[in-house]
Amino acid sequence: MLFLLLCLLTIGLVISFVQKYILRLKEPNIEELRGELKQLTWFKEWMKDPETRGFLETSMKTGLLSDPYYVRKIIDQEEHREGFIIYMLEKTKK
Repeated sequence: MLFLLLCLLTIGLVISFVQKYILRLKEPNIEELRGELKQLTWFKEWMKDPETRGFLETSMKTGLLSDPYYVRKIIDQEEHREGFIIYMLEKTKK
């Protein structure tokens, strides 16, 4: 059992090494993604409202919008965008 666990851990480390150093895959830059997000019209509209603006700014620091993968999903996929808007409206009670 311990041998199997060590094998899985080794495989994970090898895959991580290959992605990082051989394929040179980089983590998405959160600042670039936030710049893209701020250019979207729906985001600009929600930033005008003081209640949702506070939620969005807080979310950028410690919430869902601090995760670069989630921000990319919100930008690219309408389903994630709608889900985030519903979540935001529930949190701001609008």
